[in-house]
Amino acid sequence: MKKIIKKCIYITLLIIILTIINETEVKAALQANPNTHYKYTDTITNWVRNFRKMETSGEAMGLNETLNTDLTASSESNNIDVHMMKPTEYGAILILSASGYGNPSNDVSITSTTGNNTGLQINTTLWEWVAGGLNIPPNVNAIYWDKYTTDRNSAKRGDGLGNETTTNPGTANWHSAEFNNWLTGTYPYILRGKSGYFSIGYEGNSRKEASRGVAVCGENL
Repeated sequence: MKKIIKKCIYITLLIIILTIINETEVKAALQANPNTHYKYTDTITNWVRNFRKMETSGEAMGLNETLNTDLTASSESNNIDVHMMKPTEYGAILILSASGYGNPSNDVSITSTTGNNTGLQINTTLWEWVAGGLNIPPNVNAIYWDKYTTDRNSAKRGDGLGNETTTNPGTANWHSAEFNNWLTGTYPYILRGKSGYFSIGYEGNSRKEASRGVAVCGENL
């Protein structure tokens, strides 16, 4: 009898998992080649627009999307969404790297989520912009931006920006990261990675730094 009950439970769980996968049909992957990183720098507001333009005709993705003024797709979905990495997405890298599936070492010189070339590569000698800050840039839809306030308690679940005392505790100062700064009216945008990829920095839009994009694949994006 117990075996029958267990079997029923397993079958039920399998059906639920398959149903969820079938309904969402959204897939995302983290991948980065160490030989192609940080060949170009720009301001954060230019990055957030230029990543979206990668979907348009003649650009890097080989697609023919057209964009509205707020960077959302204006034609029928091509089932691909390319955008600048947000703090919550960067946080996923940090959580992976510190887990048993990554490389939980405290060595600040390690620049991969796994400690080798199979992992996501992060350059710890340069800052990296992420799409987040006090103000959403003009003509940028809120779906491409994580908005914060000058209060560190505005850190979001999963972004890794909080500390042990914030509402959503984060990864501030983990793994010997040197910097742990927060946003101000003068420096309203978020930087990640320099001197340990758990570092947190802040700056104004005039600064030029590297960044990375995210491609999400699924239906009706």
